[in-house]
Amino acid sequence: MDDPHALGARGASYFDYDGVATQRRVLFDHGVLRTWFIDTAASHRLKMPPTTTGIHHCYLEPGDATLSDLLRNQQRCILVTDFNGGNCNPTTGDFSYGIEGFLYENGILVQPVSGMNITGNILSLWRNLSAVANDADPYERMLIPSLVFDDVAFSGI
Repeated sequence: MDDPHALGARGASYFDYDGVATQRRVLFDHGVLRTWFIDTAASHRLKMPPTTTGIHHCYLEPGDATLSDLLRNQQRCILVTDFNGGNCNPTTGDFSYGIEGFLYENGILVQPVSGMNITGNILSLWRNLSAVANDADPYERMLIPSLVFDDVAFSGI
């Protein structure tokens, strides 16, 4: 969801950079893309009305669990805390990113990890979203809580 009219929220705005009035938009609904961002320049080329230049105050509906709860429920997982560059093919969705974070086994911190890679396809990744925490930082422009994905390919551990 992008809610540019959320009072007092970072990124909130009644108009985008092109002067187009903003509105609340459902970006994805049950895994289906419901809208897209079309700025005024692209709208002229596409002969479509402009929507907005981009995300203003985006949030993902939080789950009921804390991050600790999610980690406790995983037999073995990597908690990704940072990305160190990489790439994504916008045509195929294939990606490869360097990551840093922590290895957990049965909810217990085992060791920090660094210099690892995460690879896959962005569409497959989102289809494998299995849990959402309730820990989004309320002071950020994008309120995205911790997420659990199944069947993610890591290398380097």
